[in-house]
Amino acid sequence: MDAASDNITRFHPQVARLAPLAPQADDPDLPALAPMPGRHYEISLFTAVIVLYVLVGLIGHDPWKQDETYITAIVRHMLDSGDWTVPMMAGEPFMEKPPLFYWVAALCAGLFSPFLALHDGARLATGFFVSGTCFSVAWIGRRWWGRRQGRICLVTLLSCLGMVLHAHIMLTDLAMLMGFAIAMCGLALCRDKLLEGGILLGTGIGIGFLAKGLLAPCVLWACALLLPLLFDRWRRPDYARTLAISFVAAAPWLFIWPAALFHRSPQLFMEWFWLNNIGRFVGFSVPSLGAIHSKWFWLATLPWFAFPALPLALLSLWHHRATAFFWEPFQISIVVIVALMAVLWQSASARDNYALPLLLPLALLGAPAAARLPAAIDRFWRWVACALGVIFAAFTWGTWICMMFKGAPPTLPIIANYLPHQFIPRFEAPAFIAALAMTIAPLFLARHLLRLAGLGLSAWFVSLMIGWGLVACLWLPWLDAAKSYRGVYDSVKTALPTRYKCVAEIGMGESERAMLAYYLGVTAARMQSARGANCDVLLINGAANDPPRDTDLPQWTQVWQGARPGDRGERFWLYTQVAIPGK
Repeated sequence: MDAASDNITRFHPQVARLAPLAPQADDPDLPALAPMPGRHYEISLFTAVIVLYVLVGLIGHDPWKQDETYITAIVRHMLDSGDWTVPMMAGEPFMEKPPLFYWVAALCAGLFSPFLALHDGARLATGFFVSGTCFSVAWIGRRWWGRRQGRICLVTLLSCLGMVLHAHIMLTDLAMLMGFAIAMCGLALCRDKLLEGGILLGTGIGIGFLAKGLLAPCVLWACALLLPLLFDRWRRPDYARTLAISFVAAAPWLFIWPAALFHRSPQLFMEWFWLNNIGRFVGFSVPSLGAIHSKWFWLATLPWFAFPALPLALLSLWHHRATAFFWEPFQISIVVIVALMAVLWQSASARDNYALPLLLPLALLGAPAAARLPAAIDRFWRWVACALGVIFAAFTWGTWICMMFKGAPPTLPIIANYLPHQFIPRFEAPAFIAALAMTIAPLFLARHLLRLAGLGLSAWFVSLMIGWGLVACLWLPWLDAAKSYRGVYDSVKTALPTRYKCVAEIGMGESERAMLAYYLGVTAARMQSARGANCDVLLINGAANDPPRDTDLPQWTQVWQGARPGDRGERFWLYTQVAIPGK
């Protein structure tokens, strides 16, 4: 009896009669698997796959709107000032989230400062949190489903469309994602090893709290309390002791920074706790803070964001609908999914990255079904994934080759609407070599390793890796030209007067103000403030189709206007003050 079957017989006697979810070598319904190499070689290949996935595209571009811009500014302030308690962005406290991600990003930026730009060094924090999530998911998958199944769970998670971009940018949700993954490790372990399980559960809750706020403690402790309420097998004294241990393990994470913040400024503490936690969920602060939850947002977002984990999880539940609620992995995963969906659905604010923790239980539930898909569906998925991968790779390579020969991007409407046509490409040998490696290496690795996850899932994951890798290697300078504010502010710098008192701003958001401070070292004052009213330079950020009227600015003269290349929506106008006769 293998590990997966042994797990099932431990969980409930009714489940002992079931075939395990993990694929069996002699199952006639499964496609023939390639002979597997030695275990250490196999693990080394899989590790190479994950390293490629995590690292490619992680460095080599400027901070991108929306989250990377303000995170970079906060990291710069922490390193320059030594103040690690109050996150500061462009001269103002930024109390939207606790500082765990900023702390790790600042440590990475400082450690790698001799080799990398500050924003690239800070982005390595993303790699740290994604790697911690990967290790945790693989561990849970192996414990629940048996040998090699941890890798299938990890492939399922990383195959989700919602992970591809978010796993390569600075995002505080990634720290919360790791916290959820560690907490789920604790739930998976707590019934057998109450001390270790409680410590992992509490640590994961603490990490999630210090990354994003009250969401992780509320959801995870609610799940931990719902398990004994819903399922009798959790109603044991040792599980209660595990919960008590989790409270002790979480306490330092939950109280040290909030206490330091309250000691520094009760007003800032209330801004963080009341406006950015309670207010965002209930709704009274959403009109001013943004991210309004539209009516059908999650119905439109989750089908693509959680693909393929969501349909695989539903298939797994359908296959085991008669016994799923007797099985500990299903109990934990279902409770976490329901609790998270209830919070996301009721919250007054919504962004797609808020659903990242939801991918964990979906991937853990759906992974075992990937290798047991009906042969026709698996074959169809494999061919669709291969076809999409080939088409996208050919398009990416073809566009890049065209740019190299023409010295300009091709005039394709599908591209021109998003990327600047005036971009001047340059041949970079390291990027070219990396693109070749990203085209060939995943295919080689897949041939020897990833077929254990089912041909459809393997083909999808490999195609996704090739597509992301080629974009990150060949198109990254082009994407950066469209998304970076460096060129805009370089132009602003040349247009600024030689001498001026200060710069006031109108209409600039978090990203624009943060990058002005990052690139030019200029902290813009709001025009409505006392300091801004005395400034002699004015920078306006607004819509290109709604420029400021000269009649509204009689004391100012426009000296420059511009925008990011190819950006038809946003525009900047720079004004200097005109001396008024008699004053």
